[in-house]
Amino acid sequence: MTTATLSAKREIRPVAAALFMLAACGCFAFNSVFVRLAAEQGTHPFVVAFFRNLFSFLILLPMTVGRSGWGVLIPRRLDLLTLRGTLNGSSMLAWFYAVPLLPLADLTALGFTAPLWATVLAALLLGEAVGWRRWSATLIGFAGVVVIVQPGFADVHWATGLVLFSSAMWAVTIIVVRRLTFIERPETILLYQALMMAGIALVPSLFFWTTPTGEVWIWLVALGVLAATAHTFHVRAYSLQEVAALQPLDFSRLPIIAVAAWAIFDEVPAPAVWIGALIVFAAGTYISHREARLARRGRA
Repeated sequence: MTTATLSAKREIRPVAAALFMLAACGCFAFNSVFVRLAAEQGTHPFVVAFFRNLFSFLILLPMTVGRSGWGVLIPRRLDLLTLRGTLNGSSMLAWFYAVPLLPLADLTALGFTAPLWATVLAALLLGEAVGWRRWSATLIGFAGVVVIVQPGFADVHWATGLVLFSSAMWAVTIIVVRRLTFIERPETILLYQALMMAGIALVPSLFFWTTPTGEVWIWLVALGVLAATAHTFHVRAYSLQEVAALQPLDFSRLPIIAVAAWAIFDEVPAPAVWIGALIVFAAGTYISHREARLARRGRA
């Protein structure tokens, strides 16, 4: 099957895409919960990241090979898969390291900066012409970040920088994923992602290695299941609908994680977190829709 054939067969199914996206958001939200639970038992976040992706790969491999055959292991663009794995792995390691250090709602709210970083990086690295509307939305979005972290009114934890770096890497990852969905089968993308991210996490984890014990194995296996499920739904959603159309649904991660953090860790997000998150998310959503509109004009 050629790349052209894959592109031609792509279909838009908005309802199914929305359901896949909401399910993925729920899984991603609880991902941070299980990382925190494992870290509280003394397992370093890098070790957690390694086992999370290892178990995810072991879960996905028999499922995808059984359904699609061994041909799913033969990629068309190994370079793009490697780039995606490296970017996503860097984003994951920074995020996991920050999970035990910051309130989960704050962490999630700062994660909404990905579209803002996408605009900045597109201008700086790709030389993309960014109009005043998107620059204005980007500045407003980063003003929302200031509302969340409240510099001068509260101590700004250094791990905030890790979350912003993670979001920047995730922004580039989404761009690569979007291109890959026109080239590779979703199963191939998922398998290589889990495998490469496990390899990327293994190297730093060796410097902080502690063998998990007891209930930590439960959290690690649960993370593997959540990761396999979340990324399966995520890739599937983007293969069925435009990124801009799915962007508003990503905000569902905040109320989900807020309820979970309150119930499990007795964390209650400050009003400033909700206000700042809404500002960041609204700006990011506008940017995504603006980019989609400009892309449609370019194709016309």
